[in-house]
Amino acid sequence: MIEWRSRHRSRSITMSGSLTIVGLGPARPEHITREAFELLSAPASRGRRAYGLAHARELCASIAPDLEVRSLDYLYQLPGVDRPTAYDDLAGMLVRRAFDDGFDVLYLVAGSPLFYNDAVLVIRKRCADRGLPLRLVHGVSFVDLVLDRVFWTGHQGLQVLSAWNLARDGMGLAHDVPALVVQIGEFSRGGEALDTAQSVDMLSELRDALLASLPSEHPVTILYSSGPPEYRSLARSLPLSQLAEGEVPVYANLWVPAREGPNIERLQAPESHR
Repeated sequence: MIEWRSRHRSRSITMSGSLTIVGLGPARPEHITREAFELLSAPASRGRRAYGLAHARELCASIAPDLEVRSLDYLYQLPGVDRPTAYDDLAGMLVRRAFDDGFDVLYLVAGSPLFYNDAVLVIRKRCADRGLPLRLVHGVSFVDLVLDRVFWTGHQGLQVLSAWNLARDGMGLAHDVPALVVQIGEFSRGGEALDTAQSVDMLSELRDALLASLPSEHPVTILYSSGPPEYRSLARSLPLSQLAEGEVPVYANLWVPAREGPNIERLQAPESHR
């Protein structure tokens, strides 16, 4: 039971319901935090309304098979609906279910709720605007999974940009800091994902944008996952000029080492990674 004060009315309104966003980590069940595991496996959770996309439902089933998780996939498949609209519809529905209809709602997301999750951002803003309580159960980010294939010490910092930022927004890189370029298999600002056969188109745009300021022989590394069930971290290193010569899995990422300044990452890495 919560009590909140409407900005349009002076009286207090008492209502039941809650909204919790649960990060499930990037891939395997063992990446789920103890907090998330205990929340989802608790008997009380069976009385909550849980929602999630396919990957989140799959992960949850491996640790809490008795918890029914309702699908949200349909919101992304409606004809004529782009991703930003889908995010807004999803946020509105979950907030209504929790604070207007009075349900205890769980929204299950892969990875960290706070990293490259536009739907969560919309939910947080809606709750903040209305003064509604929102609980976040943090999860391991996919960044932890992909960075185990490179040797990044943190001494020089790290740039994180999306492929869209570089290929189509005209943003550039600082060359004395390494960069992690995420979502190189997506082709819109809203996050529509390419299939692997189309990924070369985005790679071509990304390569050309980077070649404007980096030499063709500059080494880059494609970071990706082996997929279910192992979700092993994989990497493929190549010169920048060859970036678009092959397909990459959807949701692959790109590591761009620093060009200038003392390359501590390169010096720390074993010979096979220099």
